Amino acid sequence: MIISIENFPLRQKFGEEKALEMIKSAGFDGVDYSFNEGVSGAAFDLTDHIKKAQKTKAELDKLGLLCVQAHAPFGLKPDIKTDVRDKSFADTVRSIEYAAILGAKQIVVHSIEVPDNADFFDINYNFYKSLQPYAEKCGVRIAIENLVGSIFWRPNRLSHFIRLLDSPVFCDCVDTGHAALMGIPPEDYISGMEADMLKCVHIQDTDGKVDRHWIPYAGVHNWDNIMKALADKEFEGALDMEIIHSFDALPDELYLPLLCYTAKVGKALAGKFEEYS
Repeated sequence: MIISIENFPLRQKFGEEKALEMIKSAGFDGVDYSFNEGVSGAAFDLTDHIKKAQKTKAELDKLGLLCVQAHAPFGLKPDIKTDVRDKSFADTVRSIEYAAILGAKQIVVHSIEVPDNADFFDINYNFYKSLQPYAEKCGVRIAIENLVGSIFWRPNRLSHFIRLLDSPVFCDCVDTGHAALMGIPPEDYISGMEADMLKCVHIQDTDGKVDRHWIPYAGVHNWDNIMKALADKEFEGALDMEIIHSFDALPDELYLPLLCYTAKVGKALAGKFEEYS
């Protein structure tokens, strides 16, 4: 099982090349390439994205790292126009193209935030369908995440929405912390998904109160149950460690030790997955 980690906290602190070198030296197999520069969704510069992607791909190949998945810019608003003349939409398309060059099999694209979830289905259906031709051309799946506060708080609702999109280019991304914060144990959320839709996960722990994005075992989640649920679904994706807040206020010299520890935790979880498979 491939163990990966989201790269943006490291990229912000150390720059692209150093961040990738640290991820490799810590023992990770791959990277979840984020097109965000912070949890606020600050814009990643997608100017000349093809050249940048080719440069990043060369660095990944040199290090022997995989790009297993990516994360498109988030914080999209209901007034987004599904046209490349709209910057937010164009950046989403560019991130798909960038991810394809990196070799990512899927890219997480957040649903559009809609006040009071009014017309949520219609707005997001049209948005995702407008991305379908670009994803198909690039050979990259679009993964839809169970965001906190969205109507996808139940797994059957996310499954139903993906079925309505009616294309194998769409799949789901289960964030373990998000499931817990919506009142469903992560293992139950995973068990409630249809196996053919479950292509990627965001692995994080919480205290059950706030979206903490902590390293597994730092919070309250039952990791034996979570790994068994993934094994029961015959999950074939990477264990992607989305532990961004574990780096908060961390001194520079402790980033690499924390990365090394996180990689070891990921491998231990992968071992549990194999035991249950």
